[in-house]
Amino acid sequence: MESRNLGADDYASIHGAGRALAGRHGGVFTINAMLESWASFVEDVEDGFDAQGAFEYDHDLRCRDWLAEAWPMLTEAVRSLRGGELKELDARYLAATAALEGVGAERAEPGGGRWWRYRRPRLVEDTYGTGLPFGW
Repeated sequence: MESRNLGADDYASIHGAGRALAGRHGGVFTINAMLESWASFVEDVEDGFDAQGAFEYDHDLRCRDWLAEAWPMLTEAVRSLRGGELKELDARYLAATAALEGVGAERAEPGGGRWWRYRRPRLVEDTYGTGLPFGW
């Protein structure tokens, strides 16, 4: 994050969001940490997902949940500065995933609710015969 563009109110919003979400997300996190986690997860999904890790998938999506909850708590300057990065990561995730079977397209597309939770990786291997979660 380019600190020269941010002031005390902007940093207070970042720290405030981290503290406000700490109880639901197991600790105080920053927008930097969660964007890095989301980027890493998106890269993993793009590279292909092993079915053995599929049962951790919901847990791995928590970084995107955090971003969705924190976003309205952040100042416009922070959202403007980091919004392009989030939008690009979301687009990559969307391209690397498909809607879960049995889920209406409106739930699995950006624009409403936690759409990322209604998607699964396009590239999935079941190397150990683990089987896939329902909807995959």
